[in-house]
Amino acid sequence: MLSVAVDNGLKDDLVLGDPTAPRFVLWNGKLRPVPSKPTDLPVFDLMSFTGKLRAGFGAIGIRPPPPGHEESVEEFVRRNLGDEVFERLIEPFCSGVYAGDPAKLSMRAAFEKVWKLEQNGGSIIGGAFKAIQERNKNPKPPRDQRLPKPKGQTVGSFRKGLAMLPDAISTRLGSQVKLSWKLLSINKIDGRGYDLTYETPEGLISVQTKSVVMTVPSHVASSLLHPLSSAAADSLSKFFYPPVAAVSISYPIEAIRKERLVDGELKGFGQLHPRTQGVETLGTIYSSSLFPNRAPPGRVLLLNFIGGATNTGILYKTEGEIVEAVDRDLRKMLINPNSKDPLVLGVRLWPQAIPQFLVGHLDILEAAKRALRDGGFDGLFLGGNYVSGVALGRCVEGAYESAAEVSNFLSEYSCK
Repeated sequence: MLSVAVDNGLKDDLVLGDPTAPRFVLWNGKLRPVPSKPTDLPVFDLMSFTGKLRAGFGAIGIRPPPPGHEESVEEFVRRNLGDEVFERLIEPFCSGVYAGDPAKLSMRAAFEKVWKLEQNGGSIIGGAFKAIQERNKNPKPPRDQRLPKPKGQTVGSFRKGLAMLPDAISTRLGSQVKLSWKLLSINKIDGRGYDLTYETPEGLISVQTKSVVMTVPSHVASSLLHPLSSAAADSLSKFFYPPVAAVSISYPIEAIRKERLVDGELKGFGQLHPRTQGVETLGTIYSSSLFPNRAPPGRVLLLNFIGGATNTGILYKTEGEIVEAVDRDLRKMLINPNSKDPLVLGVRLWPQAIPQFLVGHLDILEAAKRALRDGGFDGLFLGGNYVSGVALGRCVEGAYESAAEVSNFLSEYSCK
């Protein structure tokens, strides 16, 4: 993420959140801080003493062995770390990141790095120690000196919002970027690549190319690829995208409950809400606390997410009903109940929002890729968040990986 920002001239526009900003989880009517460092573990009140003990024993390997089948996130976490870690930490995290159902999400596909720890080291702690040893034996290449150095793991944005990144990339590429072009069909040209037909403001336009990278959602890719490979299209049609709404609202600082203020300000990254806690909103990001100039003095800006795999009915609510649900939830733990209505700055509902990395996801994805390989569709690559991962950083990394694949393919193509 930092590399693509710097490569496109946005280094001075980067804004990084405070890595020490506390994160909160709603539990039993109270927002409780999540431990951010090892010294927090003995004192944080989100879990009981027995829950912490169970997690510690499980992390070092005193827990049931792997079951021999692909585990869901819920199965993996309950087995390794216990019920409390799952219910109070991982379940709300899955809701916040994937808007998903951890009983159906694949641990291997959705959280591969953690899954690999047990695979490689026999336990989560064992795998972590082994990973450290491997890093010491094989140190990473020197860090790019152009990149900023965050003081810890955090999130980033840009001075005028995330839109600055695609705008900068578009400016850098210039006339190579085409807007309002809709891909209608892909045809294979024997020995010469592909013929793409687009609907454009200037009419139908045909483009011939040696390679194609499809970063559209899987269901869109499925429709486009069906005339070429019904097997690949059938696989891509199986991925599930639940609806999610993003709601940006603002309150005066006086509306924040006094116990949530530090030195008169709302501090923190945001909050997550387990599905068991009687609220509909998945979570809230404290936008104006994380990044400068997101709200005028005396006001706070909150970005809220609602919907997801366990609440697909959000699709049938009006904007007013969605805002009302978010405001009602916030008044249960963050906003004073008698405060005035919030200022609504934006409501965006995505009917098909975040691809769910369900049990079997990697097998289905591999089946789609294999169908394209076996069908002779060299140079046609699948990309996007259902391939690389849903986080923006993983999408950027996936884009670099796709670029390398295309470069290698074209190098081999030119040698034939």
